[in-house]
Amino acid sequence: TSAAEMAEGEGALGGGEASEKRNPNDFALWKASKAGEPAWESSFGPGRPGWHIECSVIATDILGEVLDIHSGGEDLKFPHHDNEMAQSEACLGCQQWVNYFTHTGHLHIAGLKMSKSLKNFVTIRQSLEHNTARQLRIMFLLQAWDQPMNYSDQTVEDARSKENTFKSFFRAVQSLVRDDYLSQEVGWRMGDVDHKLAEAYLAARQSVHDNLLDNFNTKDAMGALLKIINEANAYLRTPNAQPSTLLLRAIATYVTEILKVFGVIDGADDFGFGSGGDGAGSGSESYIGAMVSFRENVRNAALAAAKGGDTEAAIQAILKTCDGLRDEILPGLGIRLEDRPAGTLWNLEDPAVMLKEMAEKAAKDKEAQIGKLEKQLVARTKELEKVKNSMVLPKDLFRTDEFKEWDETGVPTTMANGDSVSGGQLKKKKKAIAKQEKTYKDLMEKSGNDPQGLLDSTQKEVDGIKKKLDNLSL
Repeated sequence: TSAAEMAEGEGALGGGEASEKRNPNDFALWKASKAGEPAWESSFGPGRPGWHIECSVIATDILGEVLDIHSGGEDLKFPHHDNEMAQSEACLGCQQWVNYFTHTGHLHIAGLKMSKSLKNFVTIRQSLEHNTARQLRIMFLLQAWDQPMNYSDQTVEDARSKENTFKSFFRAVQSLVRDDYLSQEVGWRMGDVDHKLAEAYLAARQSVHDNLLDNFNTKDAMGALLKIINEANAYLRTPNAQPSTLLLRAIATYVTEILKVFGVIDGADDFGFGSGGDGAGSGSESYIGAMVSFRENVRNAALAAAKGGDTEAAIQAILKTCDGLRDEILPGLGIRLEDRPAGTLWNLEDPAVMLKEMAEKAAKDKEAQIGKLEKQLVARTKELEKVKNSMVLPKDLFRTDEFKEWDETGVPTTMANGDSVSGGQLKKKKKAIAKQEKTYKDLMEKSGNDPQGLLDSTQKEVDGIKKKLDNLSL
């Protein structure tokens, strides 16, 4: 055992008594109590148990003299678990105190081990302020349990993406099951396509089973579930599809069963995440109010067109009202609509989850809109400065306090202190005036000989963008 391993395992607990040890690998069964510490009488004098023996005593007292499974973080392999075994097997006179050890990887925050000393400590309660318990469970399932686990924006976003993949698949199957599929033609109506999906389903079941037998490999087991979902989604996109609802329901039910085993899903539904609890908007009054408001808006737009109004505007108003019902009203009632080429799907979900998704999407859209406007502001501000600079008459370009005499074209000939402008400077100034003449000419052509009007319109654009940014920042 190296000194580094001892320091890693024992830390401050091992350093204070180094002088009392006969060997650096020794550990304390009983420690003399310091002033103010708990103490018990013993044949060694008043003291308290060493930190390793506390665990051995408690575990043996509750679980008996042989432990089937003993868990802990990977940093407890040595010396803590080694010391536990040494003292327990010596005390109990057995050859094997524990049958199996499981050592979990450390949690890393954005790539660094979570530690109070690094001030990157995140509690579960804090994490749940930004993520759901389901998303956190999926995030951990997508990583190996016995390797360092990473908690970061990227891993959480990946978990959310995978959750949406599951949700979307469940919604598609729920839509099929909602129809009277049992009255349809029996059998697989798409031939080899049906057989291919059935074989993929059986392969997925075997893959999940094999991965769970292989050191509880939830990462690849989740991968197998997502793979069969992707294949089922591709199956549903088959042109002129006549999907086997029973096969898709079997896949959805199996995926749900495994996710229940993993603690991602609870409840008694055959498949899916469930529709959530009874939201505040689940009463009939809320549904009636939403539909009355929708009908009134559609009716008013249609009446306006019938009375000689703008038909195109009425069509756009009706479409906007339909989108508003889907995106703003029904989510608060726990109803999700999805417009697809084959028709609109609907499902019941937890209103709180849907409203949170809406808020997150709105925040992302706002961030993207701000970024777009900021780029526009930079570009239009540059254009504004360009117009201002281009409006300077070529002969006035150098009529500044730096000079006191110029020729008829505006080229400065005498400095303000009376010195003549050098030949090299004269050449540069003539070149600059020639360039300004071209710039001024281009400006006049671009503005239709109204540079002030172009300046005013560009300034108005800049002011408008700034106002939009101010409104978004409120």
